[in-house]
Amino acid sequence: MLPKPLTNQKNTSDREVPLRLLLILPFVLQIFAAVGLTGYFSLRNGQQAVNDLANQLIEKTNQLVNEHLNAYLAMPHQINQLNANAIEMGKLNLKDFQDAGKYFWQQMQVYDKPSYIGYALANGESAGAGRWIKGQDVTIEEISARTQAKSYTYSTDKQGNRRKLEQVVEYEPLTDVWYTQTVKAGKPLWTRVYTTDSYEEYVAASANYPIYDKARKLVAVIGVDLLLSDISDFLRKIQISPSGQVFIIERDGLLIANSGAEKPYKVVNKSTHRISATDSQNPLIRATAKYLQQKFGSFKAIQNSQVLNFQLKGDRQFLHVQPWRDRYGLDWLVVVVVPESDFMAQINANTRMTILLCFLALLVATILGIVTSRWIAQPIGRLSQASEAIATGDLNQEVKVVAVKELKTLSHSFNRMAAQLKDSFEQLENRVQQRTRELNEAKIAAETAKETAEAANQAKSEFLANMSHELRTPLNAILGFAQLMQRSRTLTLEQQENVSIINRSGEHLLALINDVLDMSKIEAGRLTLHPQEFDLYLMLNAVEEMFQLKADSLGLQLICDRHPDVPRYIKSDEKKLRQILINLIGNALKFTSHGSVIVRVIAGSRDDEQGAGSRGESGRRGVITNYQLPITNYQLPITNYQLTFTVQDTGVGIAAEELGRLFQAFVQTETGRKSQQGTGLGLAISQKFVQLMGGEISVSSRIGVGTQFEFTIPVQLADPSSIPQERPQRQVIGLVPGQPQYRILVVDDRPENRQIVIKLLTPIGFEVREAENGKDAIAVWSSWEPHLIWMDMRMPVMNGYETTEYIKSHLKGQATIIIALTASTLEEEKAVVLSTGCDDFMRKPFRAEELFEKMAQHIGVRYTYKEEGEKQDVAIEASSCVLNPSSLQIMPHHWLEHLQQAAAQLDGETIAQLVAQIPETHAPLATALLEQANNFDFDDILNLAQAAIGL
Repeated sequence: MLPKPLTNQKNTSDREVPLRLLLILPFVLQIFAAVGLTGYFSLRNGQQAVNDLANQLIEKTNQLVNEHLNAYLAMPHQINQLNANAIEMGKLNLKDFQDAGKYFWQQMQVYDKPSYIGYALANGESAGAGRWIKGQDVTIEEISARTQAKSYTYSTDKQGNRRKLEQVVEYEPLTDVWYTQTVKAGKPLWTRVYTTDSYEEYVAASANYPIYDKARKLVAVIGVDLLLSDISDFLRKIQISPSGQVFIIERDGLLIANSGAEKPYKVVNKSTHRISATDSQNPLIRATAKYLQQKFGSFKAIQNSQVLNFQLKGDRQFLHVQPWRDRYGLDWLVVVVVPESDFMAQINANTRMTILLCFLALLVATILGIVTSRWIAQPIGRLSQASEAIATGDLNQEVKVVAVKELKTLSHSFNRMAAQLKDSFEQLENRVQQRTRELNEAKIAAETAKETAEAANQAKSEFLANMSHELRTPLNAILGFAQLMQRSRTLTLEQQENVSIINRSGEHLLALINDVLDMSKIEAGRLTLHPQEFDLYLMLNAVEEMFQLKADSLGLQLICDRHPDVPRYIKSDEKKLRQILINLIGNALKFTSHGSVIVRVIAGSRDDEQGAGSRGESGRRGVITNYQLPITNYQLPITNYQLTFTVQDTGVGIAAEELGRLFQAFVQTETGRKSQQGTGLGLAISQKFVQLMGGEISVSSRIGVGTQFEFTIPVQLADPSSIPQERPQRQVIGLVPGQPQYRILVVDDRPENRQIVIKLLTPIGFEVREAENGKDAIAVWSSWEPHLIWMDMRMPVMNGYETTEYIKSHLKGQATIIIALTASTLEEEKAVVLSTGCDDFMRKPFRAEELFEKMAQHIGVRYTYKEEGEKQDVAIEASSCVLNPSSLQIMPHHWLEHLQQAAAQLDGETIAQLVAQIPETHAPLATALLEQANNFDFDDILNLAQAAIGL
């Protein structure tokens, strides 16, 4: 297909741009943009550099001020502590005013910062030394009986001896604020900053220390005064910036010190008055204080370090406020403020130079662009005419351009292009058609594969839901009616044992079904992790107790060893961890005929334990070491842990060629096939559970020596207070009097499932009705208005989802509690059920205790329970019966022979039948024998029977 000639149509609305302008304008704009951006980023970088420099300068200044305040203001309390120690050791006698004054004079020679060091006794007498009189060096002050309770101030010589009485003033230290505040506090402290009218420009802070005798009776108050002018002198030495300021204020806004020439006080009529920062003569200090007061409301509201900035006369000011406190009561604010203009002068000059360079560059670029465009545009114009001819379809157009070498080369390219265009267009069209067909075919194949995968996943989901419902529904009836029979008080011992066998068998079958469903979930990718906080020690104890009887009956030693470093309270998937341990320990006991099964738990991996060296025995052999002092989670510095579990047995071992397929589903070892036990799912499920929990499992084995399984999983530490305490299971026998007559509706399409719930609830005192589908349930609900509905979700006519939505859509339905009772094991179905309006969710098969607990939780019903003594009557009688050969003489000889044979064959069922033949008058004997059989103590029964036959 040949290309169609392009028509020579022009849109009159399109503005034509001359080539000369296109050549000049980009060139000029590039130059201008490059120079402009350079100037802009130079300005921005300069501003950023100013910000960084200002912040660094402020931080450095604040650090210097804090260090100086820490050292300067710690010195008075150190002096007080030295003097308190001297008083306690008897080196300083407060009653000897002569020596005390000289003692403080010597300290003033060592410490040049304090303005006064001294004390006041509880009777008003005092002594001290200081520098507070202008024109004098260190003077000594004394108030005593000798001075008629007046303050005598003496000048001193170079040895500290009193030389001349300089002044006598009336002064009562016991009424002064430094004394009264210290006595009231009863501990070392700073008193408020004070001035005195007796001495001009005396602004000081007093550090004081109360002295008590052994009877805690006040003896004296010692103190050290610091003139705050020294702090201002230090601040003036700090080089901040030409106009930056550092000042320190109290929480009431009064100035303590500043780096400016202004003093933090003023003298009016020879009286010293402190000034507020908001009244400062320094405009920057005054504006900064007013800004802080306006922003925070008061200076007391500033509790943390603040980095701020504000505008003052159009200029930005960098501001840093840092609270400074000590343990003796000082609470000041250190303020550092630096104007941005101190740093921006050079940057502004650079900006002006950049703008000038931009204009110069633009002018030069414009001139060069005009010259260059004229030189290029003329030959290109001629080439443009030839190109337009080619565009009209005349591919044989010959273009001739001279004068410019590159344009001449371009003309030859145009000529070759015309010859190749026809072939190129045809080849391109064919390729496009072929590629389009390939893409369509690939799209159809991808959509088909996606639909197939979605259909397979949907089929798996439906299979899991149907399998769960169909298998667990009949089990619900088996286990439910078994629970009902166990609650009966009319059963004989044999019947009780038979019901227990039914219940245990049902639980075993439920475990097998759960294994198959878990494996189906794993293959369908629907298995999820459900971490929760739980007591690891309690779970390990429960698992140990579960297998202890079986181990004893097999003559095996079950050793459970838990390292002391293992945390007690953790967060992980408790159910999956318990199932892994049950699978591994059960396998170990199953394939071990002699020796022991050892379960170890350590914190960290096995390599971590070996790297840390030997830690000694971590627990008592034979039982889980729950009598050790538990390691609480608050003793552990980390919140994440790795726990390593090891299950080691002395069994027959596994051949090396079988280890590779050990974790495959439905695959058993040669030993397992010979034992004809298990499904081959336990290890496969355990491996998937470990991997889902973020760990790995490994196995090592030697034929004739034994097998060891080891897995490591990550866990998190848990707060013990968040773990609910297990409540003891008690049998519900009735309702507490004085409660409403609760109406309960049971909705299920299977009569046996309804009967389980009805027969559980009716004897307790509930009024119960039933419905076999959702339509009947709505009719009963409308007329009867039950308090609670047990709702099956899969039913004919109208299912539980539709029924729940209908009931909850009505106003009175909001008051009806609906609890879903379903045989599904899928976690996602729980979310769907709750989203339809159900108030709670419970799976079949269920335990009676769980059903009663759910009802108490939602409708507040209160129960009466069977007393513990009633459960233990038979046990107490059985424990009081002493089993010996003579106690079996009440039974005939052939009965004893049958008992001996059943015990030798480990036949618990036959033993239970024989025990049922014991007369009721000897019920304790029957109960004791039955307890022995339930505990698998067949050896004891065999020895008793043999001894009784021999009598």
